[in-house]
Amino acid sequence: MHTNCFNSYIQIRTIMAKTTFDQNDIMTDYSGFKWMSFIPGKHALDDIAVMEIASTQARFSRFILPDQYFTPTYCIQIVKGGSLHININNTNYELTANQGCLVTPELLIEKPQSLENYVEMLVLSVSREFIQELNLDFPLAATSYIYVHPVWNISPKRMERLEQYFHLMREVINDKDRKAAIHLVRSFFYYLAEPELNHFPQQNVSTMSRSEEITGRFMRLVDEHCERHHNLDWYAEQLCLTTRYVANTVKETVGMTASACIEHALTQRAQTLLCTTTLSIQEIADQLGFANQSHFGTFFKRQTGSSPAAFRKKL
Repeated sequence: MHTNCFNSYIQIRTIMAKTTFDQNDIMTDYSGFKWMSFIPGKHALDDIAVMEIASTQARFSRFILPDQYFTPTYCIQIVKGGSLHININNTNYELTANQGCLVTPELLIEKPQSLENYVEMLVLSVSREFIQELNLDFPLAATSYIYVHPVWNISPKRMERLEQYFHLMREVINDKDRKAAIHLVRSFFYYLAEPELNHFPQQNVSTMSRSEEITGRFMRLVDEHCERHHNLDWYAEQLCLTTRYVANTVKETVGMTASACIEHALTQRAQTLLCTTTLSIQEIADQLGFANQSHFGTFFKRQTGSSPAAFRKKL
């Protein structure tokens, strides 16, 4: 059965919160975590956590990398030295010094076969709730570009500034100053994304077109309500727009039908529950708003090519 990716993280976090240790202790007993700071959130997850890791990938992966999982948070990993191997949505990436990647809850992560390489990296992890509080207003096209191209290069000068951000975030988080953390992390995201946003010079970061605004509102509704509302008509009603208008706007903006967006979100939620919980398939079907287990199974097989039971069995 698939390893719950929350458990080891919480275990390590608890140890680090209560322990003062030197470099030898870290490398010997704590699989390379040099430091970690966090502000607790709901459901045993942190609203925000920052950490620095220096170890072979195999050692820390015993704690934070099960064979296959969906991360419950938005996670930025920035490599300072060595190399990090990661598989995102069945695509292999190798990050080396001065490269970073963004992992979101919608992306399937698989542990690579070779983990013996040494890596030094900075990690920022933030919850869905914390992301919403940041009120980031990136153009939708830019956001989509970053998701499709999750790995990016960082110049040495920007790398120095990003390290400064991490140490500032560490201080603010250690003080449990949530308000200051929100402002600092928002600034960090904009600074980090600035080179990628240059792909879209015609769009101002602080403004959105009408189509982008509608699509953004639609996507947020889907993220919040897809477990109970599977029909596009409901979302159009919440937006006070016609179903046809919403469908055309979303398709034009992201190149994916609105119904497909709902189905994709629902499928990702189902895969997460199958991967990270011991809920029965009937219980998952109930939680996701399906009339019965049979309807859920038909939907899941149409989306993934395998039944829920088969998907869980191969993990």
